[in-house]
Order: sequence, then structure tokens, then C-alpha cells
Amino acid sequence: MWDFKRLAAATLVVTAGCSAPVPTSEVTIVDDSTIEFPAHVATAGFGDEPMAGYHLIVWDHGGAADHSLFVAEVSDVQVIDGLEALDAQPGDALGINSWDERNDTEATAPDEVVLGPPVTIEFILADGTTLALADVVGDSGGRGFDMRFGGHRANIPEWHSGCVVCLYSCPGSKVGNASYTIRDFVAGATHFTVNRDLLPRDGTRLTVRFRLEASNTP
Repeated sequence: MWDFKRLAAATLVVTAGCSAPVPTSEVTIVDDSTIEFPAHVATAGFGDEPMAGYHLIVWDHGGAADHSLFVAEVSDVQVIDGLEALDAQPGDALGINSWDERNDTEATAPDEVVLGPPVTIEFILADGTTLALADVVGDSGGRGFDMRFGGHRANIPEWHSGCVVCLYSCPGSKVGNASYTIRDFVAGATHFTVNRDLLPRDGTRLTVRFRLEASNTP
């Protein structure tokens, strides 16, 4: 996560007069609880500052694409549309202020968690091997991954990150991790690492699978 409003302003300068980028692929609805889309591995940028180690999946035209572990060939909007096509209702709980007020110890927004239906994330390699999120990413804080369909469609015009999945409860995420808040990010409550032994080399294409899970919790 970075100051994406500043990044968006720079992007607008660069792209003024140009047509909006068009996604190169489509989200596939597999069944009534599952969508899939293509992406490629990009471990090299995952640890780069100033956006190190928390962008799991980003659209290849998004502002955070160079810092994401997986780069998607579909947009964040397409992913929202795909999950909503399964009748999933996003939580839409996080406003931009949850990021903007991150250093304000009196603010409550940075302590809020992403809400929405739980989502299981898997990565399918070309040989059919299926990797779970916890197989691929380590969590030094030990709380794990409670991934939720946050949505946050209304934040996209301000955020411009193209972020599909964030490992914190980030207002720029479409699917976020309810195990860690923006306050936790500021405090350095965890450090996410990559299991490079399981992933193919950077640039290798794979399939990302999102599966909605039944839950009685928000």
C-alpha cells in the first residue's frame, strides 16, 4: 500500500489523451461458487519498496502491478463483477480514511477489518498442481489468512492500484485479509514471505481460483 491518490495523479498525466487500458483476458465462472482467471508469477517485485510484501494479486495495468506477487490479466473490476455474478455481496466496509489516517493514533478507521463473504484462493499450475495461499505465502505474525470479498468498488476512482488481493484489510483491495488491519501494517505486526521453492519462475502463467465459502460470520 502506498499513496495511490498521488500515484493516480501521476498516472493521469502520463495517460492523458490515451484510451483506457483494456484487460487482455476474461474471468471464467466455473460453477455457482467459483471463478478463475489467468495471471503470471512475479516474485521479484514483491519485496520492493515502497510497496513491499502485501500486494498478492494486481491487474497488470494497475499502479501496484510492479510490486505484486501475481500479476493478473484481468482487471480488479472484472473480479468484482465475477464474484457478484455468483450472488456474492461485498462487505464494502473500508473507506479511504482507513489508509489516510493510518498514522493517527486517535483514529478508528485504521483498526477496521475487511468484511464480506470468505474466499478461498488457490493457484493452479500448468501441470495441474494446486497450491493454497498458505502454501505460497508465509506469515511471521501467525494469524494466517481470513480472506474476504470486500469489494470497495467505490474506492477505485481514488485508489487506482488495480489491487485484486491484498494481504491486509486495505481499502484498495477487492479481496482482503481480515486477519490484519492497516494499524497492524503500520505497527509491523507481520512480515509476509514467499515460498519460491513451490512457485515456477517469474513470468510463468497459471490460473487463479477464487472459491466462495459458506459462513455465518460477516
